[in-house]
Amino acid sequence: VSFTLHKGDVLGITGLLGSGRGEIGEALFGLAPADSGKIILNGKEISIRKVSDAIANEIGYVPEDRLTQGLFMDRSIQDNTIAASIRKYMKRGKLDEKGMEDVTNYWIKEIGIKAPSPKPAVRTLSGGNAQKVVIAKWLNTNPKLFILDGPTVGVDVGAKAEIHAILHDLARKGISIIIISDDLPELVQNC
Repeated sequence: VSFTLHKGDVLGITGLLGSGRGEIGEALFGLAPADSGKIILNGKEISIRKVSDAIANEIGYVPEDRLTQGLFMDRSIQDNTIAASIRKYMKRGKLDEKGMEDVTNYWIKEIGIKAPSPKPAVRTLSGGNAQKVVIAKWLNTNPKLFILDGPTVGVDVGAKAEIHAILHDLARKGISIIIISDDLPELVQNC
């Protein structure tokens, strides 16, 4: 597969179950590296053989199954929000608890996670709010490319609209987005 994605674009990838649509995102994020081909980001060829390569190249990824791949369900909203960027909060060998709480509160407000504080376990949240926590986790890494596989699977209509609004805002801010979905209306609305 070949495609070009520009800064601030939202590209949709669709196909039937088993068509390979999800594998494209997994290859771009290093979960299942491609056997051949090239990935060129910002004019230079990059190699993504593992997840840390993708993160180093400012790529974020929201998996289709947030419950088993995207979240630590028994951990707090805060723990999940900083999970992919925890190194930013290490200060002289200790975690900056205030910094972690402040950034989690920022994301709770910024993307509208309905929670009383950063402390509740993700398990206590609705599907839409749990999905927003996964989104916050990757936005906290400051991605330039954001890949979302089934971004609104299992969320209610209201949360779906809110997630779409978040994606539109990210695109306006210049983040390039790939949405992988079998929901054609979702792709038509967002791409």
